[in-house]
Formats: sequence, structure tokens, C-alpha cells
Amino acid sequence: MDSIPTVLLVVLISWGAASAQSGQTTPAPWLAYSNTSLGFRYVPPVEMRDKTERFRSQIQEQAKASGATQTLSALLAMSTGPDSAVPNWSSVTIETYPRSAVSEPDDAKAEAQMNAWVAHSKDARALPKSAVISGQSFSVSVFGLQEGTVKKGAVVWTTVRKGKLLSFAFAANNPEQLKALTETMKSVQFY
Repeated sequence: MDSIPTVLLVVLISWGAASAQSGQTTPAPWLAYSNTSLGFRYVPPVEMRDKTERFRSQIQEQAKASGATQTLSALLAMSTGPDSAVPNWSSVTIETYPRSAVSEPDDAKAEAQMNAWVAHSKDARALPKSAVISGQSFSVSVFGLQEGTVKKGAVVWTTVRKGKLLSFAFAANNPEQLKALTETMKSVQFY
């Protein structure tokens, strides 16, 4: 999985820079997730199931158990199903965290920290790269994750938007699915 994340990251950043400059058209509004307070729209994959409420409950339970006062906030959480061990499983989450709650003064470093938090990774090798989507600068990190016997890949895109660290996280059990999921970033539009 070591060479796959590097190649995938280079391809995705190159694609992101090209698509950000191409002036993509707006997707049909009934297909998109829209967040007016942060001013963006995103079109998730159609084959996914919404699990946002359950994901929010899990975050709150974990925060309560650990005594945390600041927690990630889930805007959207979707997956292809409940069994994350099946070969074709994948997920998409959009999460935020208050920028002011991260003591790191450098936005790019704070974004990299957020990438690791969202991916549930302590992998120091996941050095972020910069990319621009819809005029917004992102730090992008690729992670190789091991859950039991299953190897997963994750790509997390984080930016600072209206006082929040805003992350788009993609995870999958195979590289082709991860690439296809990450390509949905081209649907992101900021307004």
C-alpha cells in the first residue's frame, strides 16, 4: 500500500488543480449535499447509504466517555454498507472542528493534524500535499490503514473555511474504489 498512496495522491492533486481551473458546471441540486453556513456544495456517490445520525451519535458517545470538551462535528457520513471488512466497502465523511481549538498557528499544519484525526491515524509518513479545489486551498493526506486483516486506504482533504477546519474523508478497501471516491472532490463548489 506504500506506493499506491503516493501515486494516488500525485494523480488526485494533478486532477484537482486541473478541474479547479476548468469551471465545472453546477450539479442538479437534489443530488447534492449543501451547507450554507460554510458555503459549499458536494455531490456524494449515489450508491452510498446515509449514516450521518449514527456517526454523530458515535462521536458524542466517544467524547462523553473520554471527557472531551471539543469534538469533531459530522456534517455527512455515508458508506456502502455496515460491514467494513467486505472487499467492496467504502465510505465518505465530511467533518469539521473549530479552527480556534487547535493551538497550531500555521493553517497548513493544523489541516495536516485534522487529516490524521479524521483518518484515525498516527502515521507520520502521511505528509500532506497542497491542492486547490473551487478556489479553496486544501492539505491532502493519503493513509494506509490496517483494521484486523483488512487493509484500507484513506484520503483526507482539509481546508480552513469560515473559522472551521473542514475535512472531506474517503476510505475504501481497494485502490480503484478509493480513487473513484476521491474524484468526487471535483463536485465540490464553494460560494
